[in-house]
Amino acid sequence: MVRKIFGAWLAFACGVSGTFGLPAAEPPWEVFVLVGQSNMDGRGQVAELSSNQVASARGSLIYYRNFKVASAGWEPLRGGFSVPPGYRGGLPAPTFGPELGFVARLRQEHPLARFALLKATRGGTSLERDWRPGRPGEPATMGPCFSNFLHAVREGTELLRQRGEPFVLRGILWHQGESDAADSVDVYQAKLSSLIQRMREDLREPRLPFVVGEVYDNGKRDGVRQAQRAVAQQMPGVFFASAENLNTWDKGTHFDASSQWQLGERMAGAWHQGTLKIKP
Repeated sequence: MVRKIFGAWLAFACGVSGTFGLPAAEPPWEVFVLVGQSNMDGRGQVAELSSNQVASARGSLIYYRNFKVASAGWEPLRGGFSVPPGYRGGLPAPTFGPELGFVARLRQEHPLARFALLKATRGGTSLERDWRPGRPGEPATMGPCFSNFLHAVREGTELLRQRGEPFVLRGILWHQGESDAADSVDVYQAKLSSLIQRMREDLREPRLPFVVGEVYDNGKRDGVRQAQRAVAQQMPGVFFASAENLNTWDKGTHFDASSQWQLGERMAGAWHQGTLKIKP
């Protein structure tokens, strides 16, 4: 489906240019929502990125909302849209998340597409408390991170509308679970399934693709990791990105720069392969 969609856009653009001698229209922005805790916010060091990795973000946009700092609306994508512990400066920060590897991988498949990322993240947050969906239409019952997610999507997409920029919401990327390591498989699976359902409902996108990134295996998160795989296997349109063979710079929690990049690539691969299988 994804290849057909991109192909249709390109065929239309080429047809207009070839038939009427007009410049080809730019394709809509492909909007992805990035949500979760510290490994989605990002703890990889920007200074460890290569020049090619830095350059791969050119032409993409990011809208970032954290409780401590936010981007000035839509900005060019680059490293630094992250708030590491103890950081009190502005943006860009010294760290990055999976967004850079994600866009780089997607661009390999769709070099003419335009990508815009809505990132609403916060480290050290749990599904039970911070990402609690609450009751539809009742903000007071929602966790602060869920409310922040809704605000980010609504404000970010409205800014694109105000600019006259066409866009299509393409998916949600999720990485969280370290704060819920004590949950049983059934408990975390039920919470995550409920979150996915509510995010889709609140965005009015019942089939919106959803990618679950696996938490690092430190020997204490087996329940969460098993639940993440189960949700991806059982819920339609949910895909799984493994953390196998990735590395952390601390004692088994936060991915280093190379692994942060690879996680983004794997999320893009999971989204790409998964959406190809979805029938229109």
